[in-house]
This record gives sequence, structure tokens and C-alpha cells, in this order.
Amino acid sequence: MRVVLLAAGAANRLKPLTNELPKCLLQVGPRTIVSRTIGLLADHGIRKITVVDGFYGHKLRAALTAEFPAEWFYFVRNDLYATTNNAYSLMLAKAPEPEPFALLDCDVLFDPELLDRLLGDPHPNRLAVRNEGELGAEEIKVTLAADDRLTYIGKEVDPAKAKGESVGVHAFSAEFAAKLFPALERRQLVEKRVNEFYEHTFQELIEGGEAIYPVRLDALRSMEIDTAEDLARARALFG
Repeated sequence: MRVVLLAAGAANRLKPLTNELPKCLLQVGPRTIVSRTIGLLADHGIRKITVVDGFYGHKLRAALTAEFPAEWFYFVRNDLYATTNNAYSLMLAKAPEPEPFALLDCDVLFDPELLDRLLGDPHPNRLAVRNEGELGAEEIKVTLAADDRLTYIGKEVDPAKAKGESVGVHAFSAEFAAKLFPALERRQLVEKRVNEFYEHTFQELIEGGEAIYPVRLDALRSMEIDTAEDLARARALFG
């Protein structure tokens, strides 16, 4: 399976720590955020990784190829990282032919068992969902149908009606990829929705009949790092 790792953003909420450094190169315990993620992927036999970089991307490329074999990586530069969002970055990761792929945000820390559950789940299209704990306005939340497939994904979901938070770790089939990337290209290049999250495109495909299922984390830990407070908490939990 190919992995797409999105790492283009400038992490403005973490400045000055990220004045000249991609967020994923911040240290949590003995490793950087991205080093820990790549190590976990390698432990699961995944060594085909497309990295979409942008802000100080040369530092990220240098760090990854210094620690891991360079042949594991295919790098793509989002030169418009300052004026686009993660849907645009994902669009740039399109493969020559549709193939199964996992999609990870670079700023997420999680227990190793999360990948066991995600990769072992039988559904062709699935995403990791934190189904325990409180939900707020900022989380990407999901609602579910009676058969457990996603009916909605986005920040707009009322926390009281949500069934959990999508944590930024996904896996999709080649058939889904064949519809996802053309939809991304239309929304980004034709409709100019360059500031939207990729979940908006997921939602379009859900409404078109595509099935995506949750992989519940239960007590497994996962967290996104956006602020200095998040980083301090991550260091306490995962350091």
C-alpha cells in the first residue's frame, strides 16, 4: 500500500517554534513527530510514501532521507502552501494510476495499535475515529447511518449528534481513488475551492453513494498538534 503524508503547512499557531521549521520536525520524546510516524509505517511493512511538503520542505526532505532510505519516498512540493489547504496538497499526490492508499496528516500522534486496526479492517474505505471523550467545534466530526457507514464528515457537525472525531488517518481503495482525485482536481482547479479541507471532497463522494466506514479507536490514544498547548500535552502523553 502507498501512503500519502501531508506536510505542507506553515503551522502559524505554533510560532515561534515553527518560524523556520515544519511542524512535523518538532521533537516529541526521542523522535520527531514525522520520524515516529514513518517508523510505525515501516514496522507495518509500508515503505512506499508520497510526502507532500511546502513550508521549509527542504528541511523535511533532508531529515527524512538522513534517517530512512531515500528510496522509500516520493516528494511532491506544494509551492502554494501559503494560500491553499490540505485538499490542494492531497490533489498533488495523485498517482499515475489509481491504487489503494493510506492518507495521514503529518501532525498526528497515535498509538501503534491504531495502524493494526486500520490496516486490518475489512472495509475498502475507512478512517480512524476517536469515539471516546468530549468533542468540540474544531474537531472534524462524523455522523453514521444505521449500517455504520459515514453520512457526514466535517467541522460543521453538531458535537451532540456526532459519533466521534476523524483523527487524520485513513485508508482507501483504488476504486475510491479513481473518483477522489478527479473530484479534487475539479474542486481545486475549476471551482477554485483552494482553502477547503479534503473532507469536503469526501463528503461529495459520500453523497454520491461511496461508502466509508469508521475504525473506532476506543481507548487508543491519538491527537493532532496545532498549538503549543497541544505540543506540551503530546510530550506528556507520548514522550
